[in-house]
Amino acid sequence: ALGSDTGGSTRNPAAHCGVVGLKPTYGLISRHGLIPLVNSMDVPGILTRCVDDAAVVLGSLAGHDPKDSTTVQDNFKPFELPILTDLSKLSVGIPKEYHAPGLSSEILSLWSKAADLFKNAGAKVTEVSLPHTRYSIVCYHVLCTAEVASNMARFDGLEYGHRSEVNESTESMYAATRREGFNDVVRGRILSGNYFLLKQNYEKYFVKAQKVRRLIANDFLKVFRSGVDILLTPTTLSDAVPYTEFIKEDNRTRSAQDDILTQAANMAGLPAINVPTALSERGLPVGLQFIGRSFQEKQLLTVAKWFEKQVKFPVIQLEEVKRHDRSVIHHQKSASFS
Repeated sequence: ALGSDTGGSTRNPAAHCGVVGLKPTYGLISRHGLIPLVNSMDVPGILTRCVDDAAVVLGSLAGHDPKDSTTVQDNFKPFELPILTDLSKLSVGIPKEYHAPGLSSEILSLWSKAADLFKNAGAKVTEVSLPHTRYSIVCYHVLCTAEVASNMARFDGLEYGHRSEVNESTESMYAATRREGFNDVVRGRILSGNYFLLKQNYEKYFVKAQKVRRLIANDFLKVFRSGVDILLTPTTLSDAVPYTEFIKEDNRTRSAQDDILTQAANMAGLPAINVPTALSERGLPVGLQFIGRSFQEKQLLTVAKWFEKQVKFPVIQLEEVKRHDRSVIHHQKSASFS
């Protein structure tokens, strides 16, 4: 399946559903036909059952598109993933800032075991620092709402989208169209974004957020220039939240919690992938995230494939589910992470 990834919208659901979720480098896949939430961050994301399938889909989609000026000019050659056997030259970074408040003990334990897995296989595993990460979620929401306000301005009832029946005047038709066409969440984002973009607030919020975004991107550059090949982080703070708990919080609080570990990769335009790792104590899927260098999808996917092979995540057999055989989704534990 395909989806748009603004701040984690393919990797988060992939982690909760036990599938692979790939966010490619910004500009590698065309966004023509996608209605983006945030133009400067949105990337078409890929959801598959295994890493090899993600590589196949990426090979079909990636490359320059004259209809999308943000795609790279270079030709993209589809690739087959090699089988990684020697990890002695691989350097894996563990960002200490991703030990975020609210991170469950289960995921922390899996993260630690995954790091040990690489270390025992001969890879160099080092703790690294991304000092501006703690500001990224706030920065993300300022930029997100500002770009939403700009993007949604086109839906005026004349050229795009829904058009209201109200026709007393052009102004009343505009107002009614946007009131009917957008729900409370979207209207809230538009209002917030327009507030940040007001002349008296522009420098204070939007420009400052852009400067922080540059610092966040530079943090990643410094880490990768120091010799680190791949970053290993959690994807989500916990396994999927039960519906009864989910509805207790408003959308803004939920999105801030959901994206806290994933949106920094979007801010920096880097490729990232969720790999299903184990089942939680409640029998729900949990994944870990790998973040790679820009346009180094082959290396990122090769490492992800090696990790996928080691953890042996119990894949749900779809044909069995069709026959309502619930035995295939009993609380199995993966071989390496039991």
